[in-house]
Amino acid sequence: MTEYNIKYEILDYDKFYNRLNNICQNPKNKNKVTKHDPIGYTKCGFPIEHYSIGHGPMHIVYMGGAHGNEIISVDYVTQLMQNIAEGNKDFQDFNPSEFTIDFLPCQNPEGFFTTTYALKSIMSSMNEKEIEEFCKKYYSLYREDDQVVLNINKILRIFCEEFDIPSVKEDLITIFWQKSNNKDLTPKYMIAFLLIFFNVDKEKLANFINNKWQDLFPDKKTISHIKKHQEIFSNLTLDCIPLKDDAHRKLKESLTKIYQNGLFPIGTLANFFSNASGINLNDNNEYYFQDLKKKMQTYGEIYAGYRDNNILKTIPGPAGIPTSNLDGRFEYTEENKALLSFLENQDNKNENYAFINCHGTGGMLYVYPVSDNDLSLAHTQGVTRDFKFYINGQIANEYTKKISEVYEEETGKSNSGYKIVGFPNHISGVGDVLRKKYIASFLLELSKMGGNPIAPYGDKTGNYYLTMNANMSAAHQMMQTIKKIAHLYNINYFMYYDDNGKVHYEQRKK
Repeated sequence: MTEYNIKYEILDYDKFYNRLNNICQNPKNKNKVTKHDPIGYTKCGFPIEHYSIGHGPMHIVYMGGAHGNEIISVDYVTQLMQNIAEGNKDFQDFNPSEFTIDFLPCQNPEGFFTTTYALKSIMSSMNEKEIEEFCKKYYSLYREDDQVVLNINKILRIFCEEFDIPSVKEDLITIFWQKSNNKDLTPKYMIAFLLIFFNVDKEKLANFINNKWQDLFPDKKTISHIKKHQEIFSNLTLDCIPLKDDAHRKLKESLTKIYQNGLFPIGTLANFFSNASGINLNDNNEYYFQDLKKKMQTYGEIYAGYRDNNILKTIPGPAGIPTSNLDGRFEYTEENKALLSFLENQDNKNENYAFINCHGTGGMLYVYPVSDNDLSLAHTQGVTRDFKFYINGQIANEYTKKISEVYEEETGKSNSGYKIVGFPNHISGVGDVLRKKYIASFLLELSKMGGNPIAPYGDKTGNYYLTMNANMSAAHQMMQTIKKIAHLYNINYFMYYDDNGKVHYEQRKK
């Protein structure tokens, strides 16, 4: 059986379009690739590209690049398209009369091109081995920056418990990083900071902080405010953005406005979440918009989390705000308007059988997010439900089972696949909105080697190829699962309890 055709490559603007053109014109294709009109355009004028394979009634949509820095998602979606087109390995049995596979390779081209142009300016002269080593070094620095934050947070949480003030610990962590931004950290600084807010025994506090610091940072007297994973790109300039056309000119102008006041380290240009207007596409929803406004009323300025807690999220920037004007009304970005319109059109035509929103790192599959709170109604009056939850569960279980099989086969380790994640306590991202609204809508975190944008490329054999191969096998498995349960997509069931407490189900056509 032919293996998957996987190319280890970090894309940029030119490589992205060369790959797409090569896929469409590939003489090895067994299945035709159709290039459609873009589903929309960004504010700068970049097209949000749309391709498809097959002409069947069941549509599966793969989308990458909602976050500009999650470059492996764009890489995966385009390589999946190529392998289905060529009919490689499992896809040799792909039947174009059963399925239409829609590909939206990059929802956020502004952020993706920003990140990858910045990466190209640093990495263009590297060979493949040097790229892998550089990505692995970045991965190490990224994890080190994360661990510093996690350890400081641990000290603050234990302080609240030890000094009997547990109710304030999460507020304390937020305020600490807000007030400590761009400050080097020492035990002396932490002691002085805590004494400002809490009337505690100074000697006891000093002993506590010094002991915990020694436990968690035995080799460090001072922790620099400089983030090492950002510093590795400190030689970047906005000259990395070429002026190819009007869209590129507008991109550079927008980025210049974001960086002109020096509020963001220039190294963040290579790890750019947002679009060129500084809006985070996943945060661009009414739920997060309202959550952030409430947090701003309490804390004022809000920063990103973990290793990026020196990046403001209350002004346009690389981590991004939820909408263009936090003081005004919420509005979707052009990118999200285009996506929502595309999915709604499919749904109205009963073509929507699955939507896979591919992101970068975590090794997780996010499923149907919020449970229906209607069980109590079924006891009293009965309730009509659809099979959304069941369909999501079946697809997710089969998808992650296949991931585990591939991982175990390649690594020899059992239980090494992806986690299924669902039921957050509230909706906060566009990914959550889509998973709640549409049947079989998932958010897929591809790489188990965390650290956007380039850490997934830091272990070519042990992570990169494994990520690609496992998810392609799982994509094929998803098609097989959908074929088995396709009849449930158009059926509801009526659930009720009789006088003896026994549950009854009646199928009903939608």
